[in-house]
Amino acid sequence: MQHELEVVQGERCRHLLSKGLFLNAGLAPGEHATGDGNFWCANTQTTYGPDKGFCNGEDCTVATRSCYETP
Repeated sequence: MQHELEVVQGERCRHLLSKGLFLNAGLAPGEHATGDGNFWCANTQTTYGPDKGFCNGEDCTVATRSCYETP
């Protein structure tokens, strides 16, 4: 079974990190994303942000989070 990696769409918090965000920079259309799919916060260095919310490609695009910072 092949799993699809989450590709972060739109603006994300500037503190959201993922190995895939570095490996897939400039990925051409139609190319497959690589990485392990794990995210972490640069502020806390954990999978939870300063607001105790989970870090991922969906929740860290919500500008109403208290820790969200525009890229």
